[in-house]
Amino acid sequence: MTPLFREPITTVSPGRIVALGAIGLATMAMLGLLWWTFSPILGQVYAGMRLAETATLWRFTGWGQYFMTMPAGQPFAFVSIYKSSVGFGLVATGLTALLGCLAWRKRSREHIEVLITAPAPEFSQEVILAKFAPPLCRVRSPSGADETDAPAPVAVANPFAGLRDLRDARAVEGVAESVPWQFAAVLFLTIDAAAPLKDRKAHASVLKAAWTASDRFAADPAAPPLTVTQADLRSLMVMAISDQAGRDIDMLDRVHDLIEGAATLDDAVTQLASLALPTGRLFFPDYAWLRHVDPTLQSVVTSY
Repeated sequence: MTPLFREPITTVSPGRIVALGAIGLATMAMLGLLWWTFSPILGQVYAGMRLAETATLWRFTGWGQYFMTMPAGQPFAFVSIYKSSVGFGLVATGLTALLGCLAWRKRSREHIEVLITAPAPEFSQEVILAKFAPPLCRVRSPSGADETDAPAPVAVANPFAGLRDLRDARAVEGVAESVPWQFAAVLFLTIDAAAPLKDRKAHASVLKAAWTASDRFAADPAAPPLTVTQADLRSLMVMAISDQAGRDIDMLDRVHDLIEGAATLDDAVTQLASLALPTGRLFFPDYAWLRHVDPTLQSVVTSY
């Protein structure tokens, strides 16, 4: 994996390495001099630290007995602190190596860079086809049904064609009961996109009711939609058709002409969608719920 950003590699000059080595040697020499001079005191401190580290078990080792039996104020052998630390150094080295091995193992198996850059053979076409069955083998037509004999969708008559004035809310309400709920929702969305209502909360109410009804239909196509949901959608459709407050009256008149001149509700939706889409206010998520209910009506709104 190529990182998005990598800091440039900086080289260290030989002089700097020599200087660091000299500082390290000087530090070791200074510590050795301190041990040579103050070993009577530092030896007791060292013995106490080793006893604490080993829970007093260090006293039973050879070097532990040496440090514990040395009389107070007597100097310790210069090499005693170095030789007695060899065992602790080996144990610390082993623990450090173990922790490093575990960290390297986790980094090589669980790091995000490893997860998103799996070996190429794992993503070959043959491996993918072997692990995932073709979807067509699981798609079957209903028993006793033939797709070629599927009945053609029946166009819904336009109940608004006989009305003289669609501004008359009572007249529109009189025929709204004959409009299926999905047509009521689509009519609202297309009309509101072409000639937006002043009340923008109505748009959200229609989408909420439409998704509720479509989810109910997807769960059980035979279940009738809720009466309250149908009533809400139809009343909002009536408002979208007849309400004039704060709207573009010229565009609303064009909407009324299209609705009155359409022979079926499918034709009315088609013409309203062609009028609404250029405005940029009708979006696919607004009518995506139609896929569960009436794909033909969804394709009437627009093709994609």
